[in-house]
Amino acid sequence: MESRRKFLKSAVSALGVGMMLPSAKLVSAANLIEAKEEDHPIGPTRSGITWRRNIFCQFDHVGLKVAIEKCAIETDCTIFYGDNGDPDIHACPAFVMIVDRRAVGFDLWKEYIEFSDRNEDDIPCFIVDNIRHLPLPKKKYVYQLDLNNETSIPTIIKTITEMKTEMDRRLPSLFKNI
Repeated sequence: MESRRKFLKSAVSALGVGMMLPSAKLVSAANLIEAKEEDHPIGPTRSGITWRRNIFCQFDHVGLKVAIEKCAIETDCTIFYGDNGDPDIHACPAFVMIVDRRAVGFDLWKEYIEFSDRNEDDIPCFIVDNIRHLPLPKKKYVYQLDLNNETSIPTIIKTITEMKTEMDRRLPSLFKNI
């Protein structure tokens, strides 16, 4: 979390400094970047966090956390854990979300719903709380589960595994061995 904040601060600072630099310095900086790019061959890369591999989680349940981490290893996925009070739910690209709205925060959840509906976000979302009075996204695949039910965690894991397998199956062969 701390490193993400540092990155955002440095990116904004660099952008601000770049706007103040004279154009000659900008050109020399661009030439330096171009020269460094020539040193490294361009080819297919695999990012550590991409929406195709990322599972967004924001909940407080030890059993579910253990199951998701095991699933992530088996399916070659990464997990991004959102922090309470931070708008991580807006910022993290993922192919599936697992959310307890108490951990997200009710105001942030309502803001997220407005954003999601306005942008027609359709990322599948498992809601793992028993709250009935909060709104659900209109354009999203949403499934609410009770973690007190013993079939809930296996259902989540099975669905994530199916989704990842299907996404990988549809990936062009050029990118499958990267």
